[in-house]
Amino acid sequence: MAKFEIADKITGINEGGYANNPADRGGETYAGIARNFWSNWSGWKYIDRYKADYQKAKLAGTTKLSVAGWVNASAKVPTEPVRGLVVKFYKDEFWDANKLDQISDQQVANSVYDFGVNSGKGRAVQFLEQMFGVKKDGIMDPVVIKHVNSSDPKKVLTEYNAKRKEAYVSWAIGNQKQFLNSWLSRLKPYQG
Repeated sequence: MAKFEIADKITGINEGGYANNPADRGGETYAGIARNFWSNWSGWKYIDRYKADYQKAKLAGTTKLSVAGWVNASAKVPTEPVRGLVVKFYKDEFWDANKLDQISDQQVANSVYDFGVNSGKGRAVQFLEQMFGVKKDGIMDPVVIKHVNSSDPKKVLTEYNAKRKEAYVSWAIGNQKQFLNSWLSRLKPYQG
């Protein structure tokens, strides 16, 4: 069965560190956790503290880092709990919620996990539901799991990634075009 640690290692590369791009619908983000969508994430109190520390250092003239550089460096200090909070968040909210440990093929689980993190856990499952012509409620249930596990994983992965690519291209309108190359690059690790 698929393992979270493998999927999270790949997706973690895509999610990066601190960003606050005005065009990003998620607003301020850390490790891909968007404040506009996940304002109750327990890690925000640490990110806010790092930003306040940055402002003090900037006013004192003791740093040449950007706010993103400061936050990212602060979060990597071994005694800080942020990395553990990020891992717990993704495991609870995306991996466990979509029952991806019940998927037998690691690459299929990896791609579904990555797409869920990037576009929503329900949407990630809806793409599978569409592929198999089953109830489209965005919930990973035994029917979807059975379809995935009884199908050729290379075919599932190829079709799933094609659907992801199609979605990314359709979303790249207006100020969202700037994200297209990044979205498409997410597909590279999941080629069948």
